[in-house]
This record gives sequence, C-alpha cells and structure tokens, in this order.
Amino acid sequence: MIALAGALLAAASLWAGTVRAQTVPVRSYAQPGTPVPAVVPGPELPLTLPEAVYLGLRQNSAVRGAYLQRVLDRFNLRVAESLFSPKGVLITSALIDRTGSSRNGELRAAPTVQLLTPLGTTISFGWDVGQRARRQTGNGQVGNGMLAGSSDLTLSVIQPLLRGAGPDVATAPLRQARLEERYNRLRLKSTVANTVTEIVGAYHQFLQARQQIALARTALDRARGLETTNQALIRAGRMAEAELVQAQSTAVNQELAVLQAESGFDAARLRLLGLLALDLNTRIVPSDRLTAEPVRVELETARALAFENRPDYLSQIISNEAAKIGLDVARNQRLWDLTVVAGVSLPGSGRTGLRASERLPSTKTDLRGGIQLSIPINNPAIEQQEVQATVGLRQAEVQLDQLRIQVETQVRDGVRDLEASWRRYTLSRRSRDLAERTLAVETVKLRAGRSTNFQVVTFQDQLRAAESAELGTLIAYLDSLVALDQLLGTTLDTWRIELNDAAR
Repeated sequence: MIALAGALLAAASLWAGTVRAQTVPVRSYAQPGTPVPAVVPGPELPLTLPEAVYLGLRQNSAVRGAYLQRVLDRFNLRVAESLFSPKGVLITSALIDRTGSSRNGELRAAPTVQLLTPLGTTISFGWDVGQRARRQTGNGQVGNGMLAGSSDLTLSVIQPLLRGAGPDVATAPLRQARLEERYNRLRLKSTVANTVTEIVGAYHQFLQARQQIALARTALDRARGLETTNQALIRAGRMAEAELVQAQSTAVNQELAVLQAESGFDAARLRLLGLLALDLNTRIVPSDRLTAEPVRVELETARALAFENRPDYLSQIISNEAAKIGLDVARNQRLWDLTVVAGVSLPGSGRTGLRASERLPSTKTDLRGGIQLSIPINNPAIEQQEVQATVGLRQAEVQLDQLRIQVETQVRDGVRDLEASWRRYTLSRRSRDLAERTLAVETVKLRAGRSTNFQVVTFQDQLRAAESAELGTLIAYLDSLVALDQLLGTTLDTWRIELNDAAR
C-alpha cells in the first residue's frame, strides 16, 4: 500500500513537472535552420574627451538641426530688416476682343513702388502705361485704323499723426525681429552647450563602465587567488575541505559581476556612439585617464558669470524687452486714427491714326490733400489689447524675478556640491587605500593560519565596494564640474567653442 502511494506520488510529480515544462513559452527570433550571424566588430577608434566633444558637434543630430533652423532665422531677420526698403510690383496685361466688325487690342503695364519711413509715412508712386489699337472692317474691306497711347503718373503720401505715428511704433516690428534674433542665437548656444554636456557625461560614464570591468576582473583574480590558497591549505591539512565552498562561491559571484560590468560597458558605449552619430559597431578606445584636480570657485564670481552668460536668464530679459515694445504698440493703437493725405496725378494720353489732323487731348495735373479722422466707438477689443500687453509685461517681470532667485540658488548649490564632491572623493580614496592594506594583512594572517575564509572574503567585499565608491565619487566630481559650467553658462567658454553663426 505504501509502495502504491509512493508510485502514485512519483507519477503525480512527474506529471506536474511535465505540465509546468509544457507551459513555459519557447521564444525564437530567427528562422528555423538559419544560423544566427555573429556581431561583426567595427573599426577601432582611439578617442579623447576633447575629440569626442568636437566630433559630436560636427555630427550630432540636435546640433545639425539647430544650425538648419538658424538658416530660417537669418532669413526671417533679413525680411524684417527690409521693412523700410522700397517695395514694388509690376502688373502687365494684354487683351484682344472682337465686337462685330471691330477688333480691339490693348497692352498695359502698371509698375508701383511703395515706401514706409521710420516716421510711419507711407509713400506710393505709380505709373500706368497703356497702348490701344482699333481696326474696323466691313464687306471684306479693311477700314480705318487707329492707335492710341496713354501714360498716367500718381504720387500719394499718407502720414498718420496719432495712431501709428512716430518711430517708436513704426520701428516696433524691426526691433521685435532683432530681439527674436538675439533669442534665436541664445537658443543655438543652449543647444550646443546641452549637447556638449551630454557628450561629456556619456564619455565619463563610458570611462566608468570600462574601469568597472577592470575592477571586477581584479576582484575575480583575488577571489580565485583565495580559492587557490584554500586548496593549498587543504592539501597541507591546515584547512577543512568544507571551507573551500565559500571561496568558490565568492569566485562565482565575481564572475557574475564581470558579466554585469561588461553589459554596462556596452550600454555606455552605445549611448556615446549615438550622441556622436557613429556606427554602433565602432569600438571606442578611450585615450584619457581618470584624474581630477581640485578647482577653487568663488561664489560671487560664479554668480556674476551666471547672470552674464546663462541663456535662459538672458532669454527672459529679451522677453521683457519684447513685452515692453508690445505694450507701447498696444497703447498707441487706442489713439484716434488721424491721418494727413496728399497726392498728385499727372494724366497723359496720346493718339495717332490714319488722319494726321486729329489733335491730342489736353492733360491736367490733379492735386489733392486732406485730413482723415477715424474715432472708434464702443470697441472694447482695442482696450483688451492694452490689458493683455500690460499683464504680459507684469508676468514677464515676475518670471524674471523668479528666474533670478532660481539662478542664484542653483549656483550656490552647484558650488557647494562641487566642494562636497571633492571631499567625498578624497575620503573614498583614503577608504580604498585602507581597505587594500587591511585585506593584505588579513591574507597574510590566513596563510599563517591565524584568520578564516570569512574574514578574508569580508575584506575582499569591502575592498571591492571601496574601489567602486572611489570610482563613483571621482566620476561624480568630474560631472559636478560639467554641471557647474552648465549652471554658469560657461560651457562653450570652457571648451573654447565658437558658434559658426555668421550672417550669410
């Protein structure tokens, strides 16, 4: 009975195991029978940090897109700069019609030129030139023909006296465009600085991941050395064989740490290659060594640099200037529209035909002038524009005050974080040195039979953690330097980068 129950339990276990095995999904991302191709390593590229920065500025997609946008920005400024340039249009026409036995043809050209002055004056000049031909036929015979021409000149001047008058209002679009150009240049500077910061951070991460592999392999060598020492002590009869398990477990864990470090290295390499817009199979070989020197930063100097160079702060100042111009224009639009109009016309015509005795009609000069007044009544939309402009200016001033406090706070935090990062790095370096000495002493004691595997493994783990902490604090200090440059708006100055943004 007991044997039967055991057999049933064994069968049930086998069936349950079979069911569990059948429910595990089997995934394959290749066609059956198709060999999986190996990743072909790309070319080897020795690369220093400055080389990575300048290579990224040439090929990074964000930087290229920003420079393409600048082409449009410069053309928009060019259009705005032509505000007070003469602008003309030429209208031409050629018409032929037939009515009964009469055939008529007309050719006309009407060029017009218009000019806006910084005082708001609009000057228009037009010249209407036409030529008309007429031919009469009847009973298959050609009749009399006649050719007539005309030439009319017109000149008009419109000068606003209240709404739209004066250089402050007339030049407002041009000043707004120039402010927009300053903002666009700051946007380009910000894009380039952000890209440099990303590349430098990615390069630091790449160096850190590469060094983590070296640290993991060194820790693996130490673990295997401990395993070899244990085996020697076991052969000498000075250690129980059971204690070898701990050393073997440590070696296996370190092998796993090496694999994890290699995976992190590949991820860091791909991120850096993506920022540099290089082939993802490229094998980057960093030519720089991780070193750091203390940098002294005075808080007042840092504050002054931030307020002089930060693109976001300078952009907000530009927004305030633009809001002031918008308020001036909105206030001007509430005035009555009082305009002085003056014009002159010089009509002229000529006609020639088969009969030379016909005389040309006389022409007279037409002079006109006057004043036109337009008074808006019950139109709150005009006042709405001023209210919107006033509120917009006040909001811009509030945002500038908030940004000024934010900049000062960030600069103080950045300077303090830089100093704290250096102290953490020096302490972690001292901690790593002490951990090395402790492990060396404990290893000697183990070989003399005065220590245990547990103590040595513990000190190995402490050394591994101290090495990682030293590397992490070193990278954090280097990143703090880069972040402080970003906070002060001095990234391009630090890397001696000049924007290729000359007007074309």
